[in-house]
Amino acid sequence: MNAFQRMKLFLKYERKNTIFAVLAVFIETIFELVIPMIMSYMIDKGVSVYVEASKNANSLAEVKDEAFNVILIAAILIGICALMSLICGWIYSHFASKAASNFGTRIREAQFSAIQNYTFSNLDMFEPSSLVTRVINDSMVIQNTYQQTLRPLVRSPLMLVLGMGFTFYYSWRLALIFVVLVPLLAFVIIAVLRRVAPKYRILQKKLDGLNGKIEENLTAIRAIKSFVREDNECLNFDTVNNSYKETVQHTYSLSNIILPFFQLMMYVSTILFLFLGGKMIISGNLSGGSLTGILSYVMQTFNSLIMLSNVFVAIAKALASIYRVNEVLNVSPDIISGEEMNKVEDATLEFNDVSFRYKAGNGEDVLSNISFKLEEGKTLGILGATGSAKTTLVSLIPRLYDTTSGNITIGGKNIKTYDLDNLRENIAFVLQTSTLFEGSLIDNLKWANPNLNIEEINNALKLSRVDEFIDRLPDGLDTYIGEGGNTLSGGQKQRVCLARAILKNPRILILDDATSAVDTRTEKTIRDNLMSLSCTKIIISQRILSVMEADYVLILEGGKINEIGTPKSLLEHNLIYQDLYNRQLKGVRSDE
Repeated sequence: MNAFQRMKLFLKYERKNTIFAVLAVFIETIFELVIPMIMSYMIDKGVSVYVEASKNANSLAEVKDEAFNVILIAAILIGICALMSLICGWIYSHFASKAASNFGTRIREAQFSAIQNYTFSNLDMFEPSSLVTRVINDSMVIQNTYQQTLRPLVRSPLMLVLGMGFTFYYSWRLALIFVVLVPLLAFVIIAVLRRVAPKYRILQKKLDGLNGKIEENLTAIRAIKSFVREDNECLNFDTVNNSYKETVQHTYSLSNIILPFFQLMMYVSTILFLFLGGKMIISGNLSGGSLTGILSYVMQTFNSLIMLSNVFVAIAKALASIYRVNEVLNVSPDIISGEEMNKVEDATLEFNDVSFRYKAGNGEDVLSNISFKLEEGKTLGILGATGSAKTTLVSLIPRLYDTTSGNITIGGKNIKTYDLDNLRENIAFVLQTSTLFEGSLIDNLKWANPNLNIEEINNALKLSRVDEFIDRLPDGLDTYIGEGGNTLSGGQKQRVCLARAILKNPRILILDDATSAVDTRTEKTIRDNLMSLSCTKIIISQRILSVMEADYVLILEGGKINEIGTPKSLLEHNLIYQDLYNRQLKGVRSDE
């Protein structure tokens, strides 16, 4: 969808608030435009008459009283106009703030929802820091621009047209000054914006880089401190930060040229109006009140033009953010859900000549011609060197990525025919990098199923050996574990993640180095416990001990199957398996 069509779609929900805000600005502007007319009348029919009457001793008292009444009534009317203008300004602020905040909320919600539906290949299109910037910063830029520009967009054109109209009414000769200056001001605005607009997109990209550097540093803070690289990281950050600073300075120095130029034109025009208007007063072609009114309109008009120029700069900045937000929303998930809603009845897994590459049409296959069959309830161990695509292989099962060629079946049905949610509800994935969320331990466990009973929870805690340390936590299951589970050790987090996966009651359980931070004795207990589960299990591990009790072991080498067989048969003749066994277990009993 076009970026502006999408923004219009978001704004249609705020039509009522926007209309009220626009009407308030319109009425406010009318009241402000009336004030110079009242001032002009007050000076000509009140102040001037009163001064002349005061100088002339023969003037009737009634003349002075009448002139004073004109001044008094005019002052009251000016006060009423100012008060009404203030009230209208407050009404505008209320409805504009409401519309803008709702507008920004919808943009953030739309982006977050879109990202939730991304596939892994979609996510690969953006840096995480860039997505964070787009959801938060770019949305805020658009929201603030809407709120800050709505008023001047209504007020400035109205003030310009009516202000010039009233100036023509008082003196068409003086109004010609406007006719000369306005095109000059428009030329300056257009010239500056043509140079500034592209720089705002560069500015947002620099902000992406800055956020990325901060995120990387916080994520790797333990490594940085252990290698004593704080000073080096500070230097790296300074480089990125200074690059952002220079872009900000260059961008805003250009955009800020408009304001001093407008102020210069305002003062020049004021001098011209005073000089020429003064001559016209002397010659009797203009009254003092009319000149006062004209000067008021000059100040109002130029202030409106200054606001309008700021609007154009803000819109140029917002355009960069609008396009960036639209890039997030325009991404279509490249994995289409199937329509099979029935639960997986048979968890037999089969790969049929599967190949995969991360970018279709580019590069080489990461996996090539993978074929094997794993009967329901059986356990498959996967071994292979780093980079042999073990994680990639199992990522294809829940369709985190789709195969480039070949197909995968579960229960004899192609996984692409299953509804995605239905497919993934039957598969539990436990990664080496434990993913826990801020909250209590029980909250994290209930991700698997909000309606769990205590018996199910205790059983899962026992199978994953979380029961070994749960009593040492200050509040047991209600213990607050912090963001990412940072109050738990690595091994504890892995066991909690395993318990959560067990509570999902999956038909297929995938463990990707899921016990790498657990000691071998505890790991063996967990392995033995998992064997009691009736689901199909896939275990990826760097430890040969972790897969020795599997029904089959698949050895990956360079994205291809080196061999698949029972642990016993592989130990007899497979060189890779024998090498791993000799290096890890020679002279060590498998039950230790």
